[in-house]
Amino acid sequence: MARIVERAGARGEDAPVQLSGQAASVGTVELLERSEELTLLREWMAAVSEQSKGRLVFVCGEAGIGKTALLRRFCAGAGESVRVLWASCDPLFTPRPLGPLLDIARETAGELRDQVDGGGKPHDVASALLRELESAKPTVLVLEDLHWADEATLDVVRLVGRRVDSVPVLLTASYRGEQLHRAHPLRIVLGELPSTSVTRLELAGLSREAVVSLARWSALDADELYARTEGNPFFVTEALAADTELVPATVRDAALARVARLGASARGLLDAVAVVPQRAEVWLLEALAPSAREALDECVSSGILRTEANGIAFRHELARLAVEESLTPDLAAVLHRRAIAALAEPAIGPPDFARLAHHAEAAGDRRVGSSLRPHGSGARGLGGRSP
Repeated sequence: MARIVERAGARGEDAPVQLSGQAASVGTVELLERSEELTLLREWMAAVSEQSKGRLVFVCGEAGIGKTALLRRFCAGAGESVRVLWASCDPLFTPRPLGPLLDIARETAGELRDQVDGGGKPHDVASALLRELESAKPTVLVLEDLHWADEATLDVVRLVGRRVDSVPVLLTASYRGEQLHRAHPLRIVLGELPSTSVTRLELAGLSREAVVSLARWSALDADELYARTEGNPFFVTEALAADTELVPATVRDAALARVARLGASARGLLDAVAVVPQRAEVWLLEALAPSAREALDECVSSGILRTEANGIAFRHELARLAVEESLTPDLAAVLHRRAIAALAEPAIGPPDFARLAHHAEAAGDRRVGSSLRPHGSGARGLGGRSP
């Protein structure tokens, strides 16, 4: 029976990659290439139940890698002997103190709810949470998207994490590693927690073989799909569901939503990087966006861009294409003309005629394009957009 890729879930970028086959008739779904992580979580939970000694697990990975899908599947199979508590942090500009603990407090009620509703201090909230966990049956406590947590919540995590081995709980907290710049409050928490009872579970993208398997019944080229998505489950499943070589609407919306949260200079830098296929050198970005150096840290810490040995690039090609396609024709033309001027007299080495030809064509500059015609055939393949 054919395995069918299921669409993304409600939380968008962290939606699951799911393969349903014969087991789908009885309501079961298999997560692709996550059996090892599921086994580890189940073993840790079994140890917590047997020894009444807790553990803190940080599940990390980039947006769309499947953190939520993994934790949902684990919690769904926890069994009746285990209580599951789930809370999520939201990407608010001004997050409410202890916001993610509100859902937990409403479910447990009692002292914990009184402390949270009453605006208790982190130490008092942590103490109430520990007493709640101590008095109940073994618990899986999920704190999702901790990179968005307010400082009070992080204080509670720090306090509970130091005493987690005293209560029967598997505290699992997920976060996007690419968004943790060196001064991020969560990074400080990670560095201060004792390593004896803390574990990090880092999720990788799907392998090329997995993407090929998923794309078996699709008209899309599997190798091209893998190159564009780098195995990111969200990007893979959405591209397959859309069944188009264009940027899927869901991917475009997710990418542009992240861009919209950045400052004006950072957005301007992303526009500049978006018109340069593959990667852009810093000297080229300075010609395209005058405030490039000031905005670079924000773009990298947001997880949208990444630094490479010889330049700056989008973390994912589909995100680059989404930003490039969002540019107005006038702005795109201006950026391509600036690129032509900079590449004609590069800061390092001789001019790259293939790149010049790409930007000339994109800008509609026939004069430059004609002058580069003798260098011809390979230009578009090197500098042009992927089909």
